[in-house]
Amino acid sequence: MKKVVFCHGMPGSPSDAELLSKANPGIEAIALNLLNFDPKAIDADLCDAIDAALGETDGECVHVVGFSIGAMAAIKVAASRPNLVGRLTLISPAAPLFIGDFLPKMAGKPVFELAMKRPRILRFLTRLQSLLTRFFPETMVKVLFAKCGPSERVLLEDETFVSVMKKALSESFVQRPAAYLAFISAYVADWSETMSAVQCDVVLWHGTNDTWSPVEMSHSLKGVFGEKATINLVQGAEHYSTLVQAEL
Repeated sequence: MKKVVFCHGMPGSPSDAELLSKANPGIEAIALNLLNFDPKAIDADLCDAIDAALGETDGECVHVVGFSIGAMAAIKVAASRPNLVGRLTLISPAAPLFIGDFLPKMAGKPVFELAMKRPRILRFLTRLQSLLTRFFPETMVKVLFAKCGPSERVLLEDETFVSVMKKALSESFVQRPAAYLAFISAYVADWSETMSAVQCDVVLWHGTNDTWSPVEMSHSLKGVFGEKATINLVQGAEHYSTLVQAEL
């Protein structure tokens, strides 16, 4: 069975990888918990974790998959270890905010603006999210998807998907809120220079109706990566509904 290394989103957990199985039944996703790593050193630490998880690769290159904000971790790994990563797949990727005017179109705009300008308020908001997730997880899932479109609403009827989302919220807001906030802080910083060091082929998957990571992000990433990048647009799909359709 083919193995890929999976970097989950934020909020998220390794369970996000379960959503890959529908379109990729022959793939084993090795999902690393990004919340266990310092985002400032995530490139080196994740590479060590990949080496440990895969063992001796006999010179074979690794296929790394990044979903949503997890794309940042995946890109940094590919940039720091071009001899290790032979293929990079970015699904609903959250591109660096500094390579385009994305914030006005992002559902997470208030969170990212707080991370940049009012981190104390964001910490308070995260504590409230932690309480809501701890005692009313179903309500928190509904809040998260309150403004979603039809393709995401269909997913909310799937018990497996709802279970994955509950794990994502619990891992990020209840169990590891400080790590979650550190990752958000790292994302809103300018890490765009990292992308120039990526040498492998890059495959982008993006839903045309994504409001969490607008599709313009993948177009901008393709522009930066150049000829080594290809983009697959999923018509009518949103954030998670692209994840369940992306083929590796």
